[in-house]
Amino acid sequence: MKKKIGISYSEMLFENYVNWFTAQDLADDIEITVLSYEKNNVQDIYSCDGFVLTGGVDVHPSYYNGSADYVNRPSAFSLQRDRFEENIYRYSQLQQLPVLGICRGMQLVNVLEGGKLVQDLGNGNSQHKKDVIDKQHKVAAVKETFLHTVTGAVDGAVNSAHHQAVHPQAIAPGLLPNVYAADDKTIEGFEFADKTGKGFMLCVQWHPERMIEKEQNPFSQHIKNQFLSAVRNTNMKKLQVVNPATEEIITELTQDSKESLEQKLATLRNHHAKWGAVALAERVKIIQRFSELLEEHKEHLAAVLTSEVGKPLQQSRNEVNGARARIKWLAGNAEKYLSDEVMVEEPGLTEKISYEPLGVICNISAWNYPYLVGTNVFIPALLAGNSVMYKPSEYAVLTGLEIEKLLKQAGVPETAFQVAVGAGAVGEVLLDLPFDGYFFTGSYKTGKYIYERVAPKMVPCQCELGGKDPLYVADDIEDIKGVAAATADGAFYNNGQSCCSVERIYVHEKVYDSYVDEFVKEVASWKKGLPTESGVYIGPLTRKEQLNVLDNQINDAVGKGGKVLAGGKQIPGKGYYFEPTVVVNASHDMLLMKDESFGPVIGIMKVNSDEEAVKLMQDTEYGLTASVYTASRNRAETILGKVDSGTGYWNCCDCVSAALPWSGRKHSGFGSTLSHAGLRGFTRPKAYHLRG
Repeated sequence: MKKKIGISYSEMLFENYVNWFTAQDLADDIEITVLSYEKNNVQDIYSCDGFVLTGGVDVHPSYYNGSADYVNRPSAFSLQRDRFEENIYRYSQLQQLPVLGICRGMQLVNVLEGGKLVQDLGNGNSQHKKDVIDKQHKVAAVKETFLHTVTGAVDGAVNSAHHQAVHPQAIAPGLLPNVYAADDKTIEGFEFADKTGKGFMLCVQWHPERMIEKEQNPFSQHIKNQFLSAVRNTNMKKLQVVNPATEEIITELTQDSKESLEQKLATLRNHHAKWGAVALAERVKIIQRFSELLEEHKEHLAAVLTSEVGKPLQQSRNEVNGARARIKWLAGNAEKYLSDEVMVEEPGLTEKISYEPLGVICNISAWNYPYLVGTNVFIPALLAGNSVMYKPSEYAVLTGLEIEKLLKQAGVPETAFQVAVGAGAVGEVLLDLPFDGYFFTGSYKTGKYIYERVAPKMVPCQCELGGKDPLYVADDIEDIKGVAAATADGAFYNNGQSCCSVERIYVHEKVYDSYVDEFVKEVASWKKGLPTESGVYIGPLTRKEQLNVLDNQINDAVGKGGKVLAGGKQIPGKGYYFEPTVVVNASHDMLLMKDESFGPVIGIMKVNSDEEAVKLMQDTEYGLTASVYTASRNRAETILGKVDSGTGYWNCCDCVSAALPWSGRKHSGFGSTLSHAGLRGFTRPKAYHLRG
C-alpha cells in the first residue's frame, strides 16, 4: 500500500498544507491523511508514515506554565487540538517517524519536549505578526546543522505570521536552534541536538506551504523534498487489516517494535501509582462515561468491528450492547467488592482486608468478541487501579484502537492505558517484559504456551481458553421446534466463533428424528452473505486459515460414517465463507466431536439415556460450558453436576452474566473474570491486624 503523510487539521488555511504536496510530489506511492482533532480520528495515526504539525491558534498556556492572560491571546484556545496533536507527536517519537512542525507545530513540539514560549513578541510583532498578508523577513541558518544541510543555504527570506516564539532561554533540552531571524534573533527553527535513535525532525516558524515563489525557495522546496524522502525511506513493519468478507485490505498499521513496547511499559510503570491513587468513585465514573461513549458511537463501532472480523452488523451492535451490560454490573459493584473489607471489629482490634491493585498488567485479547472479552479484563483491571497494556488481536486491531480512543476520551489517562499493535512477534516481546500479571483470551495451545513462558516470573497468569461445549436434549422437551431454533443459534451465532458456542449435541433417541428435522430447517432458513446486508445471519469467517480446519473436520467425519444434512463446504467467491453445516451419525472418533471447530459446523449424536449423555459430555479435554434442555430443573442440575465445566446451562446456552464468574476447567483455562471474583482477580489482598 501507499505510504501515508498525516497532516493535522487546522481551521486556518488548511488547504494550503494539502496543496503544498503536489501530485508530482506524491507520485503513486504516497497519499495524504487528514488527522482531525474535531473527528478525533486518533486511530488513523497508527497508519501514517510521517506527520506535518500545522499552524493555527496558540497552544494552551497550561502546556508550558504560561500566563492565561497575555497580549494578543486568542479569544479561545483548543485544548482538544493540543491533546490530539500531542498524541501525534508522542507517537511519531515512539516509532521514530518523520515530523515536520510548522509555526504552531514548532511551538507545540518545543513545549512537549519541556520548553517554554515567549507569549507575545511585543515590538517584534512589527516584523513577525501577520497583518492582512504574511510578512517577509530574512533568516540566517546555523552552519553544519541539519537544516543547513537540507536547504544548502546560509541565509534567505521567509514569510512570517506569528506573535509567539520559542523562548530563547527556555528552548527544550535536547533541541538545537538551527536558524534565526536576521534582525531580532528570534529562533526560527530547531532540530534534535542528538539525532541518535531519532527519526527526521525539522520544525520551522515560517509557513513554507504558502511562501511566495516557494518552488524556488530552498527554505520551502528543499525542506519538503527532504521530508518526502524521509517518509519514503521509512521501513516500519506493517500489519495489514483485511476485510474477511471481501478480502480487500482496509489499511496497514505500523506494528510496535521491542523498543516502542519497552517505552510504553515504562510510561505505564512510571505513572501507574497516579491512576491507583485516583479515588475509586472517580474511576467508576470514568468507566461509566466510557460505557456512555460506546452507546453514542455504537453505529460507527459496529461498522468497524464488522469490517475487520466479518460478523453481521446486528451482531456487532449486540456485542457493544453486551459490553455495556457487563460494564454496568462491574462499575456498579466495584465499590462493594474493591473497598476495604472489615472482618473483625471489636474493642482494641480491627482486622481488615485491603484490595490493592496488581500494578501494570498485560491483557492479550481475542478477536471473536473484542468488546466482550476485552471488557472482562481491562474494565475490572482499571477499576481496581491497575494500569493496562492492551494487545488486541491482529484480526481486531481497529476495534482495539477505537476502545483506546474512547477510554481516554472518558478520562482514563494516557499513562494508564497503552495499546500494543501487532501480531505474534509483538506478543512474544510482551511475554519477555516485566508485567505484574498476564491475562490472556484465546486458544488452549497459545494459552498453554503463555502460561509456561511467564511461569518463572511468579506473577498471576489467567487464561480464558477454548471449549468443545456439549449440549444434551432430553426426551421430555415439549417445544421441539423452539428448542431446535435456540440450540442452533447457540451453535452458529457469530458463525460458531465463540469459545462457549455449542460444539457437539447429544439428543435422546425418543426425540432425535423430530429434533434433527427442525434443526436442519432452522439452519436452512438463515440468510448468508455480506455482513453489512440487512438480515444476514451467516457472514464470513474471520480467519482464512479456519476454512481448511473445517474442511478437514467434515472430510474426516464423512470418512467415518457421518452424514451431512446441510452445508459441508466452502462457499466459492471472494471472502472466507463456509456453509452452515450439520453432520449426523456423529461419533467420538471424529475430529468434529473432539477438536474445537470454531466455525459454522455441528455434529449431532443420538443417545439412549441420561447416563450415556453424561458419559459423552464428559469425554473431552475441555470444560468451559455444558447445557441441558429438559422440562425438569432437578434433572438438569443432576446432569450438570456430573459434568466438569465452569458454567452449566438449563434450557439456555451460549450466554454470559456479568454477575456470575466466567471460568474454565481443564484445557478451557483457569481463573475467573466477571462477578466479584473477576473484580478481585486484579488485586492483591493485604491483611491488616490493627491493635490499639
